[in-house]
Amino acid sequence: MSSALTIFLIAALLCIAMLLMLRYFMRSGIAGIREWGYANLLACIAFILYAFGRELPPLIAYEAANVLYAAASAFMLAGFQRFFARPSRKMVLSGTVLAVGLGIAFFHYVRDSFDGRSIVVSLFQAAIALGIGMTVLRAIKVKRRSRYPYHFTMAMALVVALGHLLRVAVHMGQSGDMTSLLQPSPWNLFFVSAGTMALPALTLGGVMMVHDVMLAKAEHAANRDFLTGAWSRRAFFALAEVDLKRARRSHRDVSLLLFDVDHFKAINDSLGHAAGDRVLVDAVARAEGVIRNGDYLGRIGGEEFAVLLPETGIDAALAVAERLRAGLQVRADEGIEFTVSIGVAVLRHEESVADMMRRADAALYRAKIGGRNRVERELA
Repeated sequence: MSSALTIFLIAALLCIAMLLMLRYFMRSGIAGIREWGYANLLACIAFILYAFGRELPPLIAYEAANVLYAAASAFMLAGFQRFFARPSRKMVLSGTVLAVGLGIAFFHYVRDSFDGRSIVVSLFQAAIALGIGMTVLRAIKVKRRSRYPYHFTMAMALVVALGHLLRVAVHMGQSGDMTSLLQPSPWNLFFVSAGTMALPALTLGGVMMVHDVMLAKAEHAANRDFLTGAWSRRAFFALAEVDLKRARRSHRDVSLLLFDVDHFKAINDSLGHAAGDRVLVDAVARAEGVIRNGDYLGRIGGEEFAVLLPETGIDAALAVAERLRAGLQVRADEGIEFTVSIGVAVLRHEESVADMMRRADAALYRAKIGGRNRVERELA
């Protein structure tokens, strides 16, 4: 068994392993995985055809195998485009795959040249790899949970592109020295080894990106309220404790607003729970339009919400609270009518978030018994 044949069979097994891994991630529903699966399936078939090319008819060993691998690479690019929600030019990709097939047929039936076939294939593969790299590069500018999977994929795409361009240069600089992919020459074994590892490596990059997205979704589900999108109670308290420690070290103020929707039970009873949910979603959306960058908004429970105001004293906190109250005073012609009441507290020496919350809650209670739709500060 020749070295090149062994490499092709190992690459086919790698593609099968990637297929099994992608099958596991399919249930995530993340775009692009299906295309990567098709890519590995086609590549696996192509590698097997490459491996047994000497025993197969030339039409299958040359045209079919190379077109299958070109289609696999096109699916790979389409998968990255779908993953990043970018337009995928399927007709262009299909046309270039067809052009690769025609080019290979020309250098087989019209002018039989292994160098020519290799140049056609490698130019296409280099273009696909650069396309993948550019797709990832455009998307990495968006803030990501982790940048490593994206850097890894770009690096692999660049290595693949450079490898194929080197192959083009080698085949353009020689005439007839290599005549088959299975030929055990140093250059040929190098290109076969590097080329067959390209698609599994790019798939690995895609899988790491999928894993990153899944972790980000899991963190969002754990830290965000599923209905309103505000920080969950647990996440809010964790963020607030960190901010309080920072404030104590720097001797800066931190204030807390506690607010809830007035007569929320009456809204639920008269209009139904779906209407109550819409009120909560509306309240959070309006509140996020009022609070400042760096403030934290969390749902503490039911219709009760809290806003942490870092580096904010009582006077500034009262001003924010009043803007919040006015911003959440919804008239009937704007949707479901509702108002909020707000209690305000400022950090005292060595107290916890729970201590601040209790004082803000007492102020909120006074706002309720004082007529609602109003702001009350903590008692001195």
